[in-house]
Formats: sequence, structure tokens, C-alpha cells
Amino acid sequence: MTIKFSITEREVRILNPLKNFELDTWKIQYRTDPLTGRNTTVIPKLYEYWIRFLRSEADILKRLVLESRGRCPFCPESVLSKTPKFPPEEFEEGRLVKGEAVAFPNLIGHADKSAVITVSKEHFLYLNRFTPNLIYDALSLAKTIIEKWCEVYNHVNYAFITFNYLPPAGSTIVHPHIQVLARDRPTTLQKLLIDNSIKFCWENSVDYWTELIRVEKELGVRYIGSTGPVEWLAPFAPLRGILEIQGILLGKSTVSELSDDDLISISDGLSRILSFYHSMGVLSFNAAILFGPLKTKLHEYSINIRVTARMGVSHLSFTDAWALPYMLWDGEAIEYPEETAKKAKKFF
Repeated sequence: MTIKFSITEREVRILNPLKNFELDTWKIQYRTDPLTGRNTTVIPKLYEYWIRFLRSEADILKRLVLESRGRCPFCPESVLSKTPKFPPEEFEEGRLVKGEAVAFPNLIGHADKSAVITVSKEHFLYLNRFTPNLIYDALSLAKTIIEKWCEVYNHVNYAFITFNYLPPAGSTIVHPHIQVLARDRPTTLQKLLIDNSIKFCWENSVDYWTELIRVEKELGVRYIGSTGPVEWLAPFAPLRGILEIQGILLGKSTVSELSDDDLISISDGLSRILSFYHSMGVLSFNAAILFGPLKTKLHEYSINIRVTARMGVSHLSFTDAWALPYMLWDGEAIEYPEETAKKAKKFF
């Protein structure tokens, strides 16, 4: 096997005050990502402790939705009067509309080319209401925007799409939306994936992503299923580690290669994952779609999609972005990825 799944298991031993100071032991795992070498600590004992924080408090959620609704610039009555417009060299019409999705520049972007796309006319959606059609319309506009930026600006060579839903996922606006960003350089994760994909192919004479899907299907413990050409699995060494799922569109590396069928397949998969999260009581999530270089076909890299659940809306304001993953760049998972895959398979 060219791909190595490295696990080191250690035992934790404490005299537990919750058990009258009797000896209590459990296992943790250190896993190494087979492509990037990034370390992830898997602590299954955390699952029962953390799972309660994934659920939201109904009264606080209701207040958040009601209080934010009246001043929301993304709701239908405000989106065409309170959001910015694209400059004419990008889009003469100022904004783009497809179905319920509306696209416009970010008021204060996270890159020099930064756009926002509302996903729904509804101000708030439970995760099982993110239908494939809603996601498809938003992603279709994102593709149009990235391709236009490529055409107009010579420096634009990398792009990525992010979903940040509700405050626990870092969103300041409740209304469902995605962000589209492009610039002259990749994100750190994009660079790691691209550089190591090329290195792996040179050293092993095989494409990493094709080999990964082959091996994961053969093993069967982390592979979840497919939606058209998109393969979905629980990553061996999660980045964030709360019910994290990875999608791979084999053989396509850049935005211009995406067909309508590809966008439909990505949207279908994301909708199924969000329905899975909903079944777990989750309301908040992050997702990212990472492309290779925009103006070059990269045979060694395949478009990657990452999705992870985030904490619920509650009075505790609890976040999983603590020092280990946030500042030290280590991954941490609260259950075995194999267990996540087993639960998610029911939705594929």
C-alpha cells in the first residue's frame, strides 16, 4: 500500500474523583495525515462530554433569529438596497441573481477579491433545509464570479469557497450565505495539499487522490459514499474533528473544469451531510471548497471539500477553537473517524 495510515495509541491513567478516586483508564490515538504529515489527536472519551455542546438552546436561538431578522441586510427586502455592487468591469448589472441566491461584493472582504452569496430568502434554516437546489444556485454563481475575476485580473490565480453558518462558525450574520475569495496566493492548506500531492505523485508514480479513494473503498471503514463523481469519506486525521467529512472530485483541479453535473453532485453531497448533522442536533457548521491553480490544469491534485460541525448556540458561548487546533495547528477529533463514517453512511 502506497498510502500509510500511521496510528500511535497511548493509555491515559488517572485516579478519577467521579469514581471515588478509583483508577480510570482510556485510550487516545495520535494519527498522522498520510499526505501532509499533520498530527491529529483522537480522543473518543471526549465525545459524550462534547456532544451536549453541539445542541442549541431553543430560547437563545429563537432570540438570536428574531433580533437579527429586523436588521439583516441579506433578507429579500434589503439585499438589493443594503449590499454593495460589483464594479462595472466585473459585472455591469452590479449583482448576480440565480433562484434564491443573490451575489455581491463583500463589504469588508477577507481577500482583495471577495464576494458574498446568499443561499436562501429565508433568514434562518435548520440544516436539513439546505436543499441541493439552494446550494447549487449559490455554487453556480460562485463559479461565474471566480471565472470573471480570472478573466479581468491577471494576478488572480487561487480561489476558495467557504460556508460559515451561525456565530459558533464565525459568522456575524445569521442569514445563510457563502463567501467566495480569490487572490494571487493559495491558503496554507491549499499549498500543503497541492505541494504534497505533487510530491506524492513524483515519488510513487500514482495520483494520491485516486489511490486514497481506492484504498478507502477497499478498507470500507471511513468511506461513506458518492454523489455522482464526488467521493465522500471521513478523513483519517481530521482537521477540526467534530463529525468532519471530506469530499473529493477526482480528476478535476480547477473551477473552469466544473460542469453543471459536478456542481449538482457537490450540492447533493453537502445537503446530505447537513441532514446528517441535523440528525445529530447540530445547527452550526463550516465548509470549504479548495481548488488548485485557476489558470493551470494540475493533474496531481483533485478539488477538495471539507465540512465540519460546530458548537451550538447557547449561553455558554463555548467554542472548539481552543489553543491546540487554533494556535498550534494540530488537529483534534472527539470520536474515531470510522464512527463518523458509520453514522453518515445512512444519508448516502
